[in-house]
Amino acid sequence: MQQIIKKIGEYYLDIYSPPDISDRSKLPVLYVLDGDAFALTISEAVKLQTRNSRKTGVEPMIIVGIGYHNSSPFNKKKRFIDFTPTKIHEDNPNDFRFGMPKGGGIDQFLVMFAKMHQLIIDDFPIDKNHIGIFGHSLGGLCVLESMLRDELDFLTDFLAVSPSLWWDQEEYFNKLITFDNSKTLHKRAIISVGSDEGDMVNLSHHAFDLITSYSIIEACEYNTIKHENHMSVVFTVISRYLRWFSNAPSEVLGGNKVER
Repeated sequence: MQQIIKKIGEYYLDIYSPPDISDRSKLPVLYVLDGDAFALTISEAVKLQTRNSRKTGVEPMIIVGIGYHNSSPFNKKKRFIDFTPTKIHEDNPNDFRFGMPKGGGIDQFLVMFAKMHQLIIDDFPIDKNHIGIFGHSLGGLCVLESMLRDELDFLTDFLAVSPSLWWDQEEYFNKLITFDNSKTLHKRAIISVGSDEGDMVNLSHHAFDLITSYSIIEACEYNTIKHENHMSVVFTVISRYLRWFSNAPSEVLGGNKVER
């Protein structure tokens, strides 16, 4: 994979693409939140597994890491702002997560995200019918929030790992319940969580139940990964997620799956 770095506003885009991209047909694009932490690892997994796609099930794609290029893999201050909706509930002082940063800047971030996407489609030959977003923890919450946003209707695939659905007294579930599902979205999602993640296991499964029972999107898959914790689960599911994403949406839409 060859790397190109672009900057838009305060964000850095680490773009990894096959070296012979000019000779290929249009490629799917996978955006990776917390790109400083995960984009290189995911791109290396793509590079190695596309050496024999027939066996691995991973097809060529463009990886776009969205990051900040600071000294840490995770910019705690920025990710709390960028990946979370504004709180509408008071924090519960009895919650062990009490005192977390205020956050609430997801609307502004998604405006910038749409601009990032325009930059990518202007510069690379991409398949506009196969565009995904990957996120972990707060990034996973951002992924599932993005699924409900009209302004991001260019996204087809939503890859969430251990989404922080506890945010704002679990307000995301109210959004699912009240979502206008008069027309099922032609999108698909995959949600995974490690079995050692406490309440995040039940929260993730509840999101899957609501997404499927309310027919919000056409296909959703859920997995609980045994013996994995909040960080180890990411590296356990990367290959699984890349195989899932490599299947064109039109080939897999129309069904739901749960694995525990």
